[in-house]
This record gives sequence, C-alpha cells and structure tokens, in this order.
Amino acid sequence: MEPLDAAAIAQLAIRLGLLTEAQAQEAWDEVGERGGDLERFFLFQERKHYLTPYQSGKLLKGDMDGYFLGGYKLLYKIKSGSFGRVYRAEDPGTGRIVAIKVLRRRWMEHPQRIELFEREGKMGLSLRHPNIVEVLTVNRDPTSGSYYIVMEFVEGGNLRDILAIRGKFEPAEALRIVEDAASGLAYAYSRGVTHRDMKLTNVLLSSAGQAKLVDFGLAKFFALVGAEEAKVERTVDYAGLERATGVKSGDVRSDIYFLGCVLYELLAGKPPLVMTRDRHQRMQKHRFDSVQPMNPEDVKAPASVHHLVETMMSLEPQQRYQTPSQLVEAIRACRRELESGVAAPAGPMVGAGPRSVFVAESDQRLQDAIRDKFKELGYRVFLASDPGRALDRFRQSPYDALVVDVGTTGEDGLHVCERIVKEAERQNHRCSFIVVLGKDQTDWRERIPRRPSVAVLQQPGVTLKQLYTKLREMVPVGNNNQ
Repeated sequence: MEPLDAAAIAQLAIRLGLLTEAQAQEAWDEVGERGGDLERFFLFQERKHYLTPYQSGKLLKGDMDGYFLGGYKLLYKIKSGSFGRVYRAEDPGTGRIVAIKVLRRRWMEHPQRIELFEREGKMGLSLRHPNIVEVLTVNRDPTSGSYYIVMEFVEGGNLRDILAIRGKFEPAEALRIVEDAASGLAYAYSRGVTHRDMKLTNVLLSSAGQAKLVDFGLAKFFALVGAEEAKVERTVDYAGLERATGVKSGDVRSDIYFLGCVLYELLAGKPPLVMTRDRHQRMQKHRFDSVQPMNPEDVKAPASVHHLVETMMSLEPQQRYQTPSQLVEAIRACRRELESGVAAPAGPMVGAGPRSVFVAESDQRLQDAIRDKFKELGYRVFLASDPGRALDRFRQSPYDALVVDVGTTGEDGLHVCERIVKEAERQNHRCSFIVVLGKDQTDWRERIPRRPSVAVLQQPGVTLKQLYTKLREMVPVGNNNQ
C-alpha cells in the first residue's frame, strides 16, 4: 500500500468524522498549499487540538477504525493492561471528556466473563459519591462488538505515579487523601459493596487535590482470570491476608488493611509489604506478620498518626477499625490534632481537673440518669449511644474510666471495651472499666479481659447506686495520681 499524502490523509480524517472541511482548510492556509507538507499539517492540527497524536498516528497508518467507540471519540490511550485498555475520550455531542475502559478481545470469547464484567460494571452505576469515580455507562459497541465502561475522567493522576515523583507526602496531606478514600469506602459499604482492590493505582488524585476511588466491583472479574493470567495479581494480596486471618472473602476490614498500606507508603515512601511477583510468596502469612512499623525518625508525625496506621494494618481483624465510618472518624481526630498542634495527653496529670468517664449507653432514660448522677459526684462525663465513639474519644484524649452497658450496646460495646483495654495498656495509661452485662449475657463473661482494672456487673439487679459506688471505688474523685 502506497503511503498516503497530506491531501489523502485530510480526506480520510474528514470521512471518518475527525476533521471538518473548515478545519482541514485552516491547515492548508497555514501550510500554503493543499496536500503540502505532511508534518506541518499534523503539527497544525495537534496545536489547534483538532487531532491528537494518537489519532494522527492511526491516520498515518491508514487505519479505518478505532477512532470511535459507542459514539465517543477516542483521543488517546491512557494505559494498557491484561484486562483491557483505558482511553481518554470525548462525547462529541456535549464535549465532555470521559475515560473509557475497553475489555480485551481475548476475554470476549468467554460468556461467563462477559456477564461478570457487565454485571460488576453496572453495579458501579449505583455508586454516586464525590470520592468514587463515577461510572456513566456500561455497553457494547455495535460496530466493533467491544464491551466497555464509560467513567468520569479525573484530571490528575494515580497515587503510584504521583508518589514516584514526590517520594513521600507530608502527614497532613496524606491524611486528607486517605480520609477521602475512606469516605468513599464508607459510602460503598453502606450500599453493601466492598472494593477488594485497594492500592495506590486505584486512588486517583485530581488536580484540585480530591481523591477518588476507581475500579469498584471488578475484583471478581480479576479473580476469575487470575488463575490463567500471570500478570493479573489484583486479588492475591487479599486472598493471602484473609487466609492468614481466617476471615471470609469480602470482609470490609480487608479494605481497611490495604488502605492502611496506602497510607503507610504515602508517609514512609516505601511499601510495608515485601513486593514480589511470586504468587506463593504473596499468599504466605509471614509476609503480613513481618511488617515493620513506620520509623518515627523517617516519618515525622504525632504518635496518633503512627497508631492510626498500626491499627488499620493490625494482622488481627478485631484490632482494626471495624467499619470505614469508624476509620473516617479516627482520621479526622488525627487531622484535628495536626491542625491544632496540640497532642492528646498520654495519661492523667496532676491538677488536670475532674476525673473523666465515658459512658456507652443506648437507653436514653438511663443516659440522663447516669449523666446527672456522675456529674453530681464530680466526674467529667462523656456519653454516647454508639460505643465506637468511646474508642475515637480515647484515641483523641484518653479518659480515666469507661462504663459500657453491653446489655444495650451488644457486641459493639463488648468489642470496643476489649480494644480500649489494649489501647490503654499500649499507651501505659491507667483507665478503669466497668462492664454491665445483660441478664442473658452470662456466657460473655469469658470474653471480657481479665484485669484488675476491669469490673463486671450482671443484670438483673444492677442499680445506679451500685454503678456509682463501683466507679468511686475504682476511680476516686479528686485524686489524679491513682
């Protein structure tokens, strides 16, 4: 085939709908003659943004297709992978710039994979949140037969590419980014969706600084092809973690763990897990239990930030934040500390005022009675129906005692108590605990940490007088050196 000259290429571009007659004529006026210098013709079109280098390259080859997909004009290829290709594209009708993910042809021969791709893509249509990349449509091109997903285009880049340039992030910026990501996870989790592929490349950072999660719902597709395609490793890390910790696939705490890996790498400039392509090694428990905490000499941040990462990445799932919403609150507490420049006290101080007690109680009537009596006795009282607030408050500013009514707060109350006991020991902070069990929760006694600082009261028959007598016994009012 004879190479095309400028005039022939211009006519091909017009016929394909890439250029108008007027746009081609502008180039001839610039070049000086119709069918003149080809290089100058393309330079003019690209300078005017009538053509992109991607389109110019295909025109030079005489390609007759691959310029449009589902009515969208393909501008250039962003990236390629084992699963497919991603393009920047334009909606000719509105001028909106979008990203289009196109399924590779080799997967189009497998109906099960096509069905899974479409189903998972359509699931993304239901997620509408500022920190999740919006899926606009999932369809099949009638001309080429290609399956594709159209998403909002995020002007910016993914965290891996940005981190490669910057080396590491300052704590304030890293926390803001991860709070955005956690907010996206929290919204998706409220809709019954987990991500299953949290990593640097799936967090996009816009030019305005907003973080957005991408590739929700595609993990099942990757799991299906992963056994046959060596380059597809997206689900291996999750499988290794969940096998090591004994939780089922789909546990949201796995997303929290790997978002912790993202935060660790943003702060430290290096990944916490040993990176390897060996599938067997990636599945080993030792890879997860040998993670080294961030070095305070390398990561200049308050202790609360280091603790945040350690909690997110705890190998024991029960020691992590249990939901993305809890994680968001913990991140916000760290950000407040950074912004104020005042760290939470490590323990009780002489002359620091009244002893503080947090009460986790879901019964509104009991809340009022307990608050009034404890204040009357001289305690500073914090009270919430959600026991998770007790944990957040302790991390922000440790208190002297926790009273948790497990009879009304249930499993959440018992779980939070267990975590605060361990957190108090980690901080070397003296905190007393009063656990009130419901009348049908006798068997739960075995789950309560056995410590001198922990007292258990059992319904029925627990009176307010018994409660405050026990509190005064364990945390005397006016003595901050107990």
